[in-house]
Amino acid sequence: MRRLDSIARTRGVRKALDTAVEENVPTFGYDANADAVAAIADGYGGTISQHADVQAYLTLRVLRNALDGVDIDTGIGTADDAGNVLSSDVYKYVDSQRSYYALNVAVTADNYNDFMDATKPYAPVANQLSADAHPTKNVWLNIYNSADNFLSATYQPLLQNYDDLLNLNVEYIGGDGQTEGNITNRLSNPSQYDALAINMVKTDNAASYTGLLDCLKYVQKK
Repeated sequence: MRRLDSIARTRGVRKALDTAVEENVPTFGYDANADAVAAIADGYGGTISQHADVQAYLTLRVLRNALDGVDIDTGIGTADDAGNVLSSDVYKYVDSQRSYYALNVAVTADNYNDFMDATKPYAPVANQLSADAHPTKNVWLNIYNSADNFLSATYQPLLQNYDDLLNLNVEYIGGDGQTEGNITNRLSNPSQYDALAINMVKTDNAASYTGLLDCLKYVQKK
């Protein structure tokens, strides 16, 4: 079995899929992009979904819970007051890393119709929160590389579909994937936000952001 990648680079995704089917080349992709999922009906073997709908929900849900001052698992492993809850087969929590992870799932001829719209919120967690119990909060959120197809075409649209459901007013900032300055230069007034969600270009550049927050503390004290 060979992967689709080498064909796709030279001929384009859809043409590569058609060629693979015509030549009886077993193919299986990754990321469950729209072309790959649609091609399953034509004989393409399948793809892997990273459950971007769950990833995006977890991103904003953790923020919502922190802002509400409730247990961090609310609306995740434990149902919230709107009935939002995830089943254990679509996510996991690693206590030693204090991290939630969406679990991959195979997309095949048996279930591809469930993945035709990659930007549709995951139904079990698509219930609107009450504005009275969960008042609107302002959030600054950056995505390190706006040119990344998965982040810009799937992940961010999902975030935008969830933010209203969770009563979050989110300002989205797209980076260039190269420098932290391209992002931090657009965080001129951190005090206007209730929360910051930071997606660093390089994981060892935390000081670029904590420095801004330290300046904020100093200004507030004065």
